[in-house]
Amino acid sequence: MDIEAELLKEMSNEDLEKTIKQKVKSFHGFLTREVALRLIAKEKGVLNEKETFTKISEITKGTKRISIEATVKRVWPIAQYGSGKYSRVVEIKDESGEFPLVLWNEDIDITKSLRNRDVISVKGAYEKNNELHLGYDGQIIVMQKSGFSEFSELKNNDIVHVRGYITKAEGVDSFVSGSNTGMAFSVILSDGNSERRCVFWERTGISQKLAIGDEVIIEDALINNDNIEVSSTARVLSRRPKDMLIGEIKEIKCSGELMKLQIGERSIWLDRENGLRFMGVDAASDISLSTITGLKKDTLLNSKIALKIEEKNGTVVVRG
Repeated sequence: MDIEAELLKEMSNEDLEKTIKQKVKSFHGFLTREVALRLIAKEKGVLNEKETFTKISEITKGTKRISIEATVKRVWPIAQYGSGKYSRVVEIKDESGEFPLVLWNEDIDITKSLRNRDVISVKGAYEKNNELHLGYDGQIIVMQKSGFSEFSELKNNDIVHVRGYITKAEGVDSFVSGSNTGMAFSVILSDGNSERRCVFWERTGISQKLAIGDEVIIEDALINNDNIEVSSTARVLSRRPKDMLIGEIKEIKCSGELMKLQIGERSIWLDRENGLRFMGVDAASDISLSTITGLKKDTLLNSKIALKIEEKNGTVVVRG
């Protein structure tokens, strides 16, 4: 097939040349005109190549243009080199085996949202030195995200992904838990509905990075003695939200279509939309906010929450 001739049936020569230049530029110049034409043709549906997925056990030395569906086993930290380059290893597995996928420089951005046990599709990869690498037109597509477990559903001996907000930092101390004995840093985490103690084994340095109100994501944590236990093999991600309301709900009252909340030592006012969002209610417009609040108030008072909010144009917006 004359790919260029087929593309010229759909676009002018000027547009094609412009698109080729943009495509080559997007790959920092490391792209031939022929490869750029093939990529453009695939994007426009002109070139439809039959795709065959390979099992990990079928990957052999020097194999090119590999397409594979696999599960993320582990995402390793980013490595930086003296040359200024960066790399990151993503261990992947399927029913036939395991293999390291190595990503470089800009491709590392793909891994920011990857979690252990995500199911991904890798296309346009090649084998080199017993590793998989993405080609110029390679891509990673997340087929299925691995979800987070609700704190109320956690059971001992489970290996889980959890997300919560730090409501209390208990500090560094010696712990004894099953076969584990040693120094650990512990915090209390809330998922907005319930709380659990989280113990970071032999990772006391993390105490300098975490603070009350931080959002924490933990992958492959062990539930032991009803605690969330974090070993050296677990992955920990954290970020500091701009504004969080964390604590016990001490007061809820309404004035017209405005709701006042007293959470810990802080008071905020919410309009109807955000008041309903806070209570997790979808109500008809002819039902007053005070009526709904009266029905929900007893179940909310004295409960502990971790509520993400934002000040926007003088109004408090509930984010979750």
